[in-house]
Amino acid sequence: MDFFPFLRRKKQAAKEEEHRPQLRPNHGQGPFTQYFKQFVPRKLSPELMEFLRESIPIVDAAINRLVSLDGHIEIKGNNEALVQEIKEWWDSVPVNNVQKGVQAFHQNLSAEAFEQGFALGEFVANKQRNDIAGLRVADSKFIKFRRNKEHSLEILQKSDDDHDYRLLRPESLMYFSIYNENQNPYGTPLMRSCEFVSKIFITIQNAQLNVWERFGDPSYSIIYKTSKKDGKEHEKRKRQIEKEFAAAIRAKRGGDSADFIRVIDTNSDIIIKVIGADGQVLEMEVPSRHVLEQIVAKTGLPPWMLGLHWSTTERLSNAESEMLLADVATRRAAKLPLFTDLVRNLLLLRGKTWKPGDWHLEWAGVNLRDVVSQAQARFLNAQADMYYLQNASEAGIQLDINDLAIGKKTASAGKKIHEWRELDRICAGYEDRLKSDWRDLLVRVKALLGLEMPKEAKSGDEFSMSAEQHALVLAALENYLSEYKLTADNSPIVYYYGQAYSAGLLQAARMLGFDAAKLSIIKNKEIFKKLAKDGFDLVKNNATKLITNKILPEMEAFVIAGSNPLEVARRLEKLFENANNDWQRLASSEMAMAAESAKLDEWAARGQKRVEFSPAPDACPLCRSLAGEYNIDKCPVAVRDTHPRCKCSTRPAADKKD
Repeated sequence: MDFFPFLRRKKQAAKEEEHRPQLRPNHGQGPFTQYFKQFVPRKLSPELMEFLRESIPIVDAAINRLVSLDGHIEIKGNNEALVQEIKEWWDSVPVNNVQKGVQAFHQNLSAEAFEQGFALGEFVANKQRNDIAGLRVADSKFIKFRRNKEHSLEILQKSDDDHDYRLLRPESLMYFSIYNENQNPYGTPLMRSCEFVSKIFITIQNAQLNVWERFGDPSYSIIYKTSKKDGKEHEKRKRQIEKEFAAAIRAKRGGDSADFIRVIDTNSDIIIKVIGADGQVLEMEVPSRHVLEQIVAKTGLPPWMLGLHWSTTERLSNAESEMLLADVATRRAAKLPLFTDLVRNLLLLRGKTWKPGDWHLEWAGVNLRDVVSQAQARFLNAQADMYYLQNASEAGIQLDINDLAIGKKTASAGKKIHEWRELDRICAGYEDRLKSDWRDLLVRVKALLGLEMPKEAKSGDEFSMSAEQHALVLAALENYLSEYKLTADNSPIVYYYGQAYSAGLLQAARMLGFDAAKLSIIKNKEIFKKLAKDGFDLVKNNATKLITNKILPEMEAFVIAGSNPLEVARRLEKLFENANNDWQRLASSEMAMAAESAKLDEWAARGQKRVEFSPAPDACPLCRSLAGEYNIDKCPVAVRDTHPRCKCSTRPAADKKD
């Protein structure tokens, strides 16, 4: 018989306890672990979206940058008194009790929309119902949408007691969402689809923290192995070793030298090890960047805008900027009606009347790159004008400051120091052809988009653009470019480059005292062919960039905004008109480069070894620094080695030297 079953069961339980694995809490993401436990695939958690912004600096920086890129709104109009009244209210209206100004309201509204997918603003009328006394932005986490019995959408907000929801009046609300999916009023947060990769990123960061805490403040293992002779009073010896070791560590951290000394017999020893010293530091940069690239891609911002100096080319940066501006234009078009209605409600409450043109709202985004470029251009123009005056005086020509670009009128043709009338005629002809074909393309695009008769559009009509129309516009672009191909009959590229190249050959021969050129396009066809091919690439790239990166994205933004065809037609004409500056620059630059290249080719064929780069009287500092004699194969070529619209030239050096 088993007289002691209780003791037997107790021993069995103790034995099982010895072999049971030790469990510890999972803190793979450090203090953020509990928040990631809220993530359930295909289910959106507002708290998690807010947490991602708080825990990942890149996400917070991206949202702030996107809000800043949208810029601010300006009030303009013909009725100065009414515009001034709106401005005074615009800058002083209370926002969320502690802020002021509609711009603060706009920033809060946009930041909330990027974080949660949608934002809800509200304007509060005063007690007399004759003014807007304040603006508020709700916390989207406490907003709920539902359908009533009539299938109308109702908006509710959780009350202060955190139990009940109160119904909001839609007449005083301003709703804005991003990336809205069908009829889902909750929108789509900027960081939706980044929950999983964010968890990986935080796990990597937390692992690095743990590793470096181990190296920065290591834990020690001290094992005192004793012999039978020295194996007495273990606990006392343990406390003594612990005390002396702690004192040595404190001394080290205080900057003093310290040694740990213990006398033991030959059969005893003390082993001191750093726990985890054999572990290697994990490689972080590659896996961290792999995950971070996915998060950055979701923001839609170029990495350099977030302070990430990943390798990128200037051309890629320009393309990224163009895409970003298209996104900004789309958001602006979606937001502007909200603020227009806000001002309209303000004026209605105040009992104001107005007529079209008295006031309107405009976005005024700041482009620092353009501002800096314009300032530098004005500075260089002023420098060039001073240099022009100095050289003209030395040449015996009297000029007044008003004859220059910084004056009120331009220099007359008779006062030019250097003239090349034949090349000017070729440049003007090429420019006219480029602009004429561009206008024809405008007419074609307007017809394809149904904008050829904008005066017949009604005020309530909305502009639309189908996928088929989009494809037809691109086909029209291809047809436009086909006329410029080198294989096309009467190609403008072949004709005008041929004219400029021939003019350069003839001038080069005359500068050496010959009546006719030694070379011709036929004799030097490979070099001319390269010039013409590069010229076609410029026309193609310029036209394609304008249509695909600027014009079509703006048309798509107008579709999203439901704009009137009258407005779209006017904007389309303006976009095409603005491009004429590009065609003017291309014509003057390319013809000058072709002619100057031809001069060097002609001189080389005649045995000229040395040539001189001669800056124009109004040359920029770059061109002036290039002045001087060169071997003919090393001489800079205007435009190719300088800048667009360069008027500098080359001439034979004073002596021919073999």
